[in-house]
Amino acid sequence: MLAIILACLPLMGCSTNKTSIDVIIMGGQSNMVGCSAYSRLSNDLGSAKYSEYTTGYKGIKISYDCWTKNGTNDYAEQNSSNDKFVTTLLGEGNSDLTFGPEVGMAEKFSTAGNDKVVFIKYACGASNLLDDWAAPDSGKRTTMYANFVAYVTAQMKLLSAQGYDPKIKAMCWMQGEGDSYPGYCEEYYQQEHYLVSDLRKEFASYTDGTDFAFIDGGISDSSFNPKYQTVNAAKQQVAAESERNIYIDTLAAGLDKNKLQEDAAHYIAPAMVTLGHLFADAAEPFLTPLKSR
Repeated sequence: MLAIILACLPLMGCSTNKTSIDVIIMGGQSNMVGCSAYSRLSNDLGSAKYSEYTTGYKGIKISYDCWTKNGTNDYAEQNSSNDKFVTTLLGEGNSDLTFGPEVGMAEKFSTAGNDKVVFIKYACGASNLLDDWAAPDSGKRTTMYANFVAYVTAQMKLLSAQGYDPKIKAMCWMQGEGDSYPGYCEEYYQQEHYLVSDLRKEFASYTDGTDFAFIDGGISDSSFNPKYQTVNAAKQQVAAESERNIYIDTLAAGLDKNKLQEDAAHYIAPAMVTLGHLFADAAEPFLTPLKSR
């Protein structure tokens, strides 16, 4: 019996000798996917910053899967890291010519010296909460919700297999444009309430015993979002339910219709960087403090 115990000890030691890492999961529609063209970013922010974003932040990895909705239950994959964690940089949006909030987020964390954080992004352009993301407690189990849970779960297992002890600390949610219409906007509060509650239950085993923070970006006042005020009010109502629910007032931060591309739907590149900064600032208090690492 002693021989068996001694033989098991090295294995036990190896299984617990994992590197702790914080995980931020990211979901939503096209402004989370990232449709911001970076071709003029050098002119906007300077060649040095452009080079930094192009090279990326090696210490901060991302696994991403970007989709678009073509019609009812018709979804198409656009761009993916193919179940790999790669350097966070430009080109991880709906194509290799676009990007999403991940670049600004990585910049913020890197500047703060935090390389113990990774991103898992699964998002779908043109998707709405009511038809595509509704959670089980709403009485539905929709495609994007199910796919999001499956993707995050698979990537968390991959991190564990790579020698990490990953814990989900926050979720960043950029969505609502697809629900900013009569018949949809009225449902937004209740549907988002279900979404937050169900995802926290789904991923409870991947946390440190505390609910992950839910960080919710407000949508723009674009003419394509006629009921943006109703959607944003619903988001604020959800945020008021818990100290771990955070609403980002993107309009107050200057991300209004004047910061959209010619399509009047997606942020221009500098505004997308700003959105990433806002998400990072909101998530930072919920991450493992650097001094305790």
